[in-house]
Order: sequence, then C-alpha cells, then structure tokens
Amino acid sequence: MPFRTPSAAPKPLRSQDPLSRERAAYITKAARSVTVANVIAPLLCYVAFQSDADPQRFRIWLIYMFVATVIRTFTTGRLEHQASQIGDPQVNLKWVTLGVGLIGFGWGLGWWLLVPDLGMENRLLYLFITTGGMFNSMFAYCVYWPAFFSFTVPVMVPAILTVLTPRPLFHWTVSAGLFALFFYVVKISRNFSQSYEDSLRLRLRNEKLYQELATERDVSVAANTAKSSFIASASHDLRQPMHAVNIYLDSLKMDKIPEAEQQTIQKIKSSITTLNEMFESLLNISKLDSLTYRPVHQPFSLDLLGASLEEIARPLAAQKGLDIRFSGEQGVVRGDLKALQQIMMNLIANAIHFTEQGHIDVTWRSERHQLVLSVQDTGRGIEADDQAKIFNEFYRVDETRPLHDGLGLGLSIVKRLCQLIGALITVASERGQGANFTVHTAYPVHHDASLPLDNVSHAPPPDNSQSLHGKVVAVIEDDPTVREAYRQTLASKGAMVVVLPDDPQNLLRELELLDHLDLIVSDFRLRTTTGDALIQTLREAFNREVPAILVTADTSPAHIDRFAQMNIPVLHKPVSFQQIIDSAEKALTSAEPDGNELKP
Repeated sequence: MPFRTPSAAPKPLRSQDPLSRERAAYITKAARSVTVANVIAPLLCYVAFQSDADPQRFRIWLIYMFVATVIRTFTTGRLEHQASQIGDPQVNLKWVTLGVGLIGFGWGLGWWLLVPDLGMENRLLYLFITTGGMFNSMFAYCVYWPAFFSFTVPVMVPAILTVLTPRPLFHWTVSAGLFALFFYVVKISRNFSQSYEDSLRLRLRNEKLYQELATERDVSVAANTAKSSFIASASHDLRQPMHAVNIYLDSLKMDKIPEAEQQTIQKIKSSITTLNEMFESLLNISKLDSLTYRPVHQPFSLDLLGASLEEIARPLAAQKGLDIRFSGEQGVVRGDLKALQQIMMNLIANAIHFTEQGHIDVTWRSERHQLVLSVQDTGRGIEADDQAKIFNEFYRVDETRPLHDGLGLGLSIVKRLCQLIGALITVASERGQGANFTVHTAYPVHHDASLPLDNVSHAPPPDNSQSLHGKVVAVIEDDPTVREAYRQTLASKGAMVVVLPDDPQNLLRELELLDHLDLIVSDFRLRTTTGDALIQTLREAFNREVPAILVTADTSPAHIDRFAQMNIPVLHKPVSFQQIIDSAEKALTSAEPDGNELKP
C-alpha cells in the first residue's frame, strides 16, 4: 500500500501546496522509471569486473548494492505517484531522497573498493556508468535539490578526488574534466529546475483560470435558466388576469354601450392589444428556449412570401400613414417559409414602430444564387454604439424608450431565428437616415419556370366556417366565468358543447354517457390535475387521437416541448373568443374523418 500520513495528524501547510504535490509526483515517477537500470548496472559490473576486481571487496560492494537496490525499490514502489492522491508531498520527497542517496553512496563506494584494482578499460567503463547516472539525475531529480545532490555528490566527489591518491587512477586532466562536467551538470540542472517550476506554475495558473471560467460558465448557465424560469413564471401569473380581461372585453355588447363610453373601451382594447403583443414576444422566446423548433425545408414561391407579408403589414403601416412597398425577384426557394415570415414580420413591425413619416421598402433578391431579404425604413436611425446591442434580449434604446411600448425582444427573436436557419442578419444605419436590416440566407433561389412545384400550394385556404357545426366539443375549465364563455362561443358556431369535470373520477362517470367526441378544449392548470393528462385519458377512452386544444398561461420550455410531443396545439393566454374559434376549426379541419387510432 502507498505511504500515507496518519489521518489524525494535521498536515503541514506546505502539503497543501499544489507545486509541492506536482514536484513529489514527478520525482516519484522518475525514481520508479530507473528501477530496471538500478538492477542492470550492478549486474553489468559483476560480469565485467569479476576477473579483475578484488574478490572480497567486490563481494562487499555487490551485497551493499543489492541491499540498497531492494530498499530503494521497495520504498519507491509503495509511494503514491499521482499528484491528486498524494497526501503529504514531503513523505514522497523524503523516501525518494533516501533511496537515491543509498544508490549514489554505493556507486561512490565503488570508486574506493573496486576501481583501484581494475584495469584501465574497466575503469573507463565504471566512469561511463557513473557519469551516465549523473546525467540521468540531472533531469530526474533536479526538481528537488536534496535528492539531486544525494546521488551526484557521493558519485562524483570520489571520482574527482582520485587524483589525490598515492596512485592516481586517471591522469589529472580526467579529474579536471570530471570537475568541469560536475559543475556544468549542476548549472544545467539548475536551469532545468527553474524552467520546470516556471512551466508548472503556468500550468497551475491556467488550470485555476480554467476552473474559474468553468465556474463562471456554470453561474451564467444557471442565471440563464433562472431567467427563463422567471420569465415563464411571471408570464404565467400575468397571463391569467389578462386572459380574464380579454374574455370580459369580448363579452361586452358594444351596440348597447353609449358612444362616449365606446371610445374609452376602444382605448382599453388598444392597450390590451399592446400587452398581448408583449406576451407574444415572451412566448416566442420560450418556444426558442424549448429547443422544439426544427427548421423545415420545403419549396415555396417568392411571390407567396411577398403576398403573405404584404397582407399583414400593409394595414399596420396604413394606421401610421406610412407607405410600404414590396418588390423582388420571382422564383422558387427551398427553405423554411414560416421562419422567414416571422423574421421579416418582426423586422417590418420594428420599422413601422420607429418610423414616424416616409416609407418602408421590403425587398428580396438573389445574390450568388442565394436568397437575400431586406427591410429599409426612413425612421430616426440607430446610433453606431447601439447597433451591436439592439439584438440583445430586453434591450431598448434609451432615446426611444419613452416614445414606444415594448419589451425589446423583437430583434432578439430575429437573431435567434436567423441562427436556427443558418442565416446572417446585418444592420446599416446612420442617425436621421433610417435603418436597413438585411438577412442573408443559404436558401438557393431557382428561376427556372419548369421547376416542379408539387409541394408548393397556391390554393386558397380551406373554408373552416362550418367545421364546428354539429360537432361534439368537450370543454374542461375550472373557472366558471371562462367555462361559460367558452360554451356560449362554441355553441354560437353550431357546436354541441359538453362541459366535463376536471376531477378524473367524475370524468370517467361522465364518459359513460358520451359515445362520441370530436374536439377537446381544455385549460392546462386545473384544480386536481392538468389538461394534458385529461386529454390523454379521453383519447384512451375513445381509443383514438381526438383533436384537442390546450389553453394555458404556462410558457415554460419543458411544457412547450411536451405538448408538441403529444400533438396538442396550444393557445397561450390571453386569447380572444375568435382565436378559440379559429383554432377549433383548424383542428377539426386538419383531423382525419375518423381520427387517428391511438398508438399504444
């Protein structure tokens, strides 16, 4: 077992020094690596010197070398050699120094016991072996000077002093050369030791820096997760009362309200619309955080893209008296149409928002056979210092903050969508000269009129206005006011509405009286369970994937991902009656006549 300091004894302060640990690990590994050489060298001497050396003194030297080698091998082999596992570096350094010193003393002893009786050839062989050991110690032990000198001094001092014996072993020039060699070995060892410690300190500093960066990264990730959780939580808490406000406003019969009060209500609705847009921005961020979005590459015509943008954007621009112009090349692009529509509508809405007079140009073109889109306005422009920040979440320019509502998420969503589809967004602007946002995509543009467009639909959207008539729609909602509003709204479109309890036990009893179900409209957070669990229960009861809609104020990425996997469309509060109707009609139209059989 490795040598370890007793657990009850306090460790010296220096044992906590990582530099000492690394030094102890290095010297322990070096001592272990020359174990074989420590065995082979005496055996070589035995073979070479047995007919030349004095038998008695040779025997004494061999016995000593055998004992010293066993002690050194045993002690070194039991030492821990991994820096992270070394309890007290001084234990390693002490035992290595002892073992190295025993071996060095043995080779120094040989200069007095063996070499005087050897012939010149064997003397040179012994000189070669000892100087080789000294060179090895120069790199193996110089990181710890006591170990280095415990080997080199006993080996080299006797060799140098042989010139002083009555019968010199070598010419005095050899001893002088050995002295010079010893001097330079010490000097080189000192330089190597300094370089080793410098590199080790640098490595330890880098490791510490890496750990600090890793900690900062973890803190940043945790903060980002907390931010997303906070946004989802705050969004949920605010959406609930906002949803109620939308429901109450939709339930007002405007024709029975005096005209003066109608104007006040219209202003309230306008403010609510602004708040709804803010919530929609938070929802888009949550969807991007959920990582459920996957780019879809399908062919579509550029005319279709332009027409869809113009249909939405022109009325918005007209409300501010702005002229908005759409122009671009004809052709077919294979890419993500919905992502491009979202990107361009955010850019157009941003241009309308910050342009008080003049016009907005929306263009698309082909550059190097790839689609490039741009939105240019005649607004107040963007300062150079702000251009690098406007794509950050929640960033709003101080100058325009009092003039316009919003959360500062529109351009952040644009940037993240561009990253998802592999596009590059750039902005060019000068103060008072408007701004020009350009999106460079990797989508190829085809101008060949003969290109097959089997997957491109130019047909008008289906008429869903009668899809609810005669349909059995289940409503699950624990708020009586909202539940009654859903019932009246769906019934006004000809649906047969069944209000189901949110208690699973009572729900099963109600299902015994229900033999058919076309659609489920459910809130997510109910008193005793969740809407997705009840939807799954109903689907299992009817053994098919009954079309369903979840209405929720929860925008957490995890839930968005789960709803997508269950194939449940989601309406995030606040929603209007019309949104409920539109989503219900769409769900019924897109469902097969008999529904999909539920997979086990």
